[in-house]
Amino acid sequence: MVLLEELRAKSNTITEDTAPKTYVRPSKEKELDVLWQNFKINQKAEKSPGVYLATGFIAGALCMFLMTALLSFSTNSLSNSSSVDQPKLVKRVKNQDAAKLAIIPADKPEPAAASAPETYTIKSGDTLEGVIIRFYGKYDNSKVAKIMEVNNMSNPNQLSIGQKLIIPMD
Repeated sequence: MVLLEELRAKSNTITEDTAPKTYVRPSKEKELDVLWQNFKINQKAEKSPGVYLATGFIAGALCMFLMTALLSFSTNSLSNSSSVDQPKLVKRVKNQDAAKLAIIPADKPEPAAASAPETYTIKSGDTLEGVIIRFYGKYDNSKVAKIMEVNNMSNPNQLSIGQKLIIPMD
């Protein structure tokens, strides 16, 4: 009970010194508030991205204009200062009929020459699928059947180290 009475007495003294329903901050926080208020006042309003975009566009257009003007000026000055000793790039043909070219399209495409089959010796860790990918670039079931047929294999999983496989390249 005594404790409650002391707390009530202290709470009455706090509210008597200050205005009702007002929070009083310690002195350090007041200093921070003053600094923050100055920061808000001195802070400049930021420009929108459109201002930066327009400025960049105008600056880029000016730079491109200056570069093209300089290049055109330099090419004009170079072409005016040509000397007599420079060779000309025009070649005259005496016989006009010989200068005409005729392009004749091919009637039929020539068949690709069948390449000879290659031989591969099986090493440790090789599989038939790995060999097919090595020679053909991708796995294809039809290639498995061709290799098994050419090598008289009954099971594609039965490979032995040192076995020689004939790989058809068609």
